[in-house]
Amino acid sequence: MILVTVGTQFFDELIDEVDRLASRGAFDRPVLAQIGLSRHIPRHVAHVRFDRQLLEKAASAELIISHAGTGSLCEFIPLGRPTIAVVNDTKAENHQLEFVRALSEVCDFCWIDSPSKLAEALPLARPPRLHNPLGAANLASQIAASCCPVVC
Repeated sequence: MILVTVGTQFFDELIDEVDRLASRGAFDRPVLAQIGLSRHIPRHVAHVRFDRQLLEKAASAELIISHAGTGSLCEFIPLGRPTIAVVNDTKAENHQLEFVRALSEVCDFCWIDSPSKLAEALPLARPPRLHNPLGAANLASQIAASCCPVVC
């Protein structure tokens, strides 16, 4: 299964792109989209607004396509599943772009700055890999240090 998630908010552009790609047969597995408060309802993929078992589903997903929210990525990256993080540039001061740039200092993972780039990113999806695997238990501290190198 391919899991798509937008977190607790909405990201209509990502849901629309996933639905468009599904209508064209771009996915070789069933897709489940967690659409949150999205206003657009996909017609070509299964979807739920919210799912209390989302993390469990992500743990067995063959691919996770997630908005680049801090909470979502901090939960999904340790799972080691192939992941594509998609920046929602409509969020406050484009903080998701800043976050994925900082996160890529401590972790190798696939991310894109626009849902329109999803089709070309699909073959690039890979399991996230920490640059320092010994620090896996300290991922939050590594991220915080790369985002804010001095005490905030």
